[in-house]
Amino acid sequence: MTNPPLGSGPLPLPADRNLAAVWRARAASNAARPFLTFHDEATGERVELSYATFGNWLAKTANLVQDDLLPEPGDRIAVSAPPHWLTAVWAVAPLLAGVVVDPWGEPKSAHTAVSGPDEETLAAARECPGERLALSLLPLGRPFQDVPEGFRDYSAEVRGFGDRFAAFDPPRAETEALVVDGRTLTHAELIEAATTPNGARTEAPLTSADRLLVDARRDRFTGAELVDWLFAPLVAGAAVVVVRGAGPERLGRIAEMERTTYSLSLV
Repeated sequence: MTNPPLGSGPLPLPADRNLAAVWRARAASNAARPFLTFHDEATGERVELSYATFGNWLAKTANLVQDDLLPEPGDRIAVSAPPHWLTAVWAVAPLLAGVVVDPWGEPKSAHTAVSGPDEETLAAARECPGERLALSLLPLGRPFQDVPEGFRDYSAEVRGFGDRFAAFDPPRAETEALVVDGRTLTHAELIEAATTPNGARTEAPLTSADRLLVDARRDRFTGAELVDWLFAPLVAGAAVVVVRGAGPERLGRIAEMERTTYSLSLV
């Protein structure tokens, strides 16, 4: 089966309604194309990850989850970090291993807590009785100079894991995936939510030609917002451009430079 031309409409979904199958299909057809571009106006950082490069980070992180954290199927990983390319990795990789992602969820009820670097978030994540990993969110994914007490440094540890991932128990359509509004969506339900037009995002499903601009001026986001800013582009085979800390004028210049087609505000 050949892929339809870019922008001709939504790409077909695999028969297996799970995120692992969807990601494999999108990465196979889009390997060299940009998937996620991240701008941080505070540091001047611009990082562009192709589908292939993002997939490499996904594989390493999924291997860390499966081989090191040792969760049981359905266990939750609370991910409490601002919109960032590393946050996006942690939103997707556990799902490939059949683990549930709970964005900004309750750490003390989670198997693992993944925290951003600010002190308030770290303090909350310390309530997790299991493993705790901290994201430095430094340019180029650099490790911490001083690792926060009670945490392991994700960036320092993930590099030792393999570039290919095979799940011991591959996720299926009915496998639980993402917590949204207090309810845990299955993989099939998450895919359906990601392909449903949302007035805050688009009036029609995204296509592979679209580039979604995300104006991220607050750190926290809901599970529903995560579906909008990350999973909708992923399922569509589109691209997402996340911008932190830009004012309206600068955001407009970035939108023009990156040739975005839709925008979403987290302000």
